[in-house]
Amino acid sequence: MEKKNLLNVVKKVSFSLFIVIIYVMGLYIPLPFAEVTKQYMEAVKNTPISILGAFSGANFTRISIFSIGLNPLMFSMLIIQLLSFTHSFGFDALSPKQVQYLMQFLTMIITIIQAALLVFAFTNRRDGLEDFEMILILSAGSCLVVWLCYRNMKYGVGASAPVILTSILNGAIPNIISNVKLLLTMKYAWVWLAALAIFILLLIKFWLAFTKAYYPLKVVNPSLPASSNLMTVPLGLNMAAMMMYMVGMAILTLPLMVGRYFSSTSLINNWVFQASFSAVMGILIFYFFTFVNFDPKEQAKSFRNNHYYIPNIAPGRPTQQYLKRLIWIIAFPGAVLNAFQLVFGLYGGNFLGNYAGFAIIPMNVVMITMFMGGIKDQIDTILFPYRYDRLLKDDNQ
Repeated sequence: MEKKNLLNVVKKVSFSLFIVIIYVMGLYIPLPFAEVTKQYMEAVKNTPISILGAFSGANFTRISIFSIGLNPLMFSMLIIQLLSFTHSFGFDALSPKQVQYLMQFLTMIITIIQAALLVFAFTNRRDGLEDFEMILILSAGSCLVVWLCYRNMKYGVGASAPVILTSILNGAIPNIISNVKLLLTMKYAWVWLAALAIFILLLIKFWLAFTKAYYPLKVVNPSLPASSNLMTVPLGLNMAAMMMYMVGMAILTLPLMVGRYFSSTSLINNWVFQASFSAVMGILIFYFFTFVNFDPKEQAKSFRNNHYYIPNIAPGRPTQQYLKRLIWIIAFPGAVLNAFQLVFGLYGGNFLGNYAGFAIIPMNVVMITMFMGGIKDQIDTILFPYRYDRLLKDDNQ
């Protein structure tokens, strides 16, 4: 049994590595008929749109069959979550299978729209048949990436995390290498390199701690003796961060992709407006997914059904209102910190000049840390039966 459990872990990890290999290969298969203009490369290279794409498994700087990646899936996930949270359009009446079909339909529609926008963005030469073939190939490539992630959810580790992590590393590693080379040309280069390394380590430590930080909500369980301590329900301070980056990045690519159709002096192409828009959207998306993860109405109902209550707060609607106010307060630090990091990563290069590449490093470090942490937690979970068998074996000896 012990060997069987370990073999299961190896199979899952191997399957995920296989998915990553396919994804990397697809990134280097050029899109047929694509003739990328210089204007397009200048518009996306080392700009927010290339950074935003990487966080949703897309690659807008290298036009390949996988350029769109998981971007459409992130859009459809947000729409489904929004319909579910607001109970709009009779969404509650749908079965899980119908919801799955709806999400697949939305993903396909958004995929085709994004493929068309991308094709019309990177080339000025119009040929109806070639444009149709490029849109078809880009759409098929994105659908393949989504399908691979669904397969990985069932047979591998981390669902879409390995693909997104690979996409981030694909852009982060060259950026870090170029920044290190820049530091080596400076006076006291090794001091600056040491400072950068220390900063990255401290940032990793802070975000690991902040991701695990929580507010201890005290709840009374009447079934326990009166002398017992109150139950603690942990409310994470940063529980929406990963979804904010994954889904929020996909949303923020939209104004940047549409912006090229407006003049360079228009408001939508003003970086201050874009930074302000990103900050506001980042905070709103963070709060949205916080309330999705911890729905005050459902939690209040659960407390009432299980006969739990918060001291000095009546069950039912008063508990729901209390939890809602509490979430708005405790999620504020996470919303502001993540929004600040998001805006600095996307637009910090506008005032760092030659050192613009350093602006994205903190966001890359945090995202890589969170995704690797998520994959590690899932591996630990599937390793549990193996470790349990080892403990039984040691105990019997």
